[in-house]
Amino acid sequence: MQLANNITLSVYKAAYESAQPGMTNRQFSQLIDAAYTRCGVTGDASCQVGEYSALPHGSLQPQVIREGEIILIDDGCTVEGYQSDITRTFVLGSATAKMNKVFDIVKRAQGAALKAAKPGAPLESIDAAARDVIVAAGYGPGFKYFSHRLGHGIGMDVHERPFISPEDETPLRAGMTFTDEPSIIIPGRFSLRIEDIVVCDEGGGRKLNAYPAALVANA
Repeated sequence: MQLANNITLSVYKAAYESAQPGMTNRQFSQLIDAAYTRCGVTGDASCQVGEYSALPHGSLQPQVIREGEIILIDDGCTVEGYQSDITRTFVLGSATAKMNKVFDIVKRAQGAALKAAKPGAPLESIDAAARDVIVAAGYGPGFKYFSHRLGHGIGMDVHERPFISPEDETPLRAGMTFTDEPSIIIPGRFSLRIEDIVVCDEGGGRKLNAYPAALVANA
């Protein structure tokens, strides 16, 4: 799983650095497909641009990448039967002040969930740690702007039980792996989401990567 994670992040970085204004979202996804093939693994990624990133399941509508608009990519690859599942949100050119503010809230929410991910903690409390940050920043109540659960188990399948949600009281145990993927969704405008895989060690949660999430590649 660590190798799958590393490959996905390197592929995302390469695709982002190759992106150009005027490229379609399908062309961007094809860059990712080609990069996975060069790495010798099977993988793909969805790409949603601007207002389409705010749709719960994205859109099949053709989209064009423009400077200053959100590019949201999600999914991963398979390595020796193990999965990655990572989301990154980017902007070509300069992000707006609003985008930067919302992105910072999402990063803080992800960090709060990671800090709460200690052995014995109910999974609902990890979701709550992230959701509380988002609501306290004015994007609430409840599921109004963060409209999905925080994450899900991952391993041999991309989506496995248990789920990191307000309804799951399962205690976190050392060795569990799950996604930490808070978001803020502003209908008709954009969605900002960061997703990383977390493993629970005896001392608490640890992300499987040290690659920073940044709204602009050189930020």
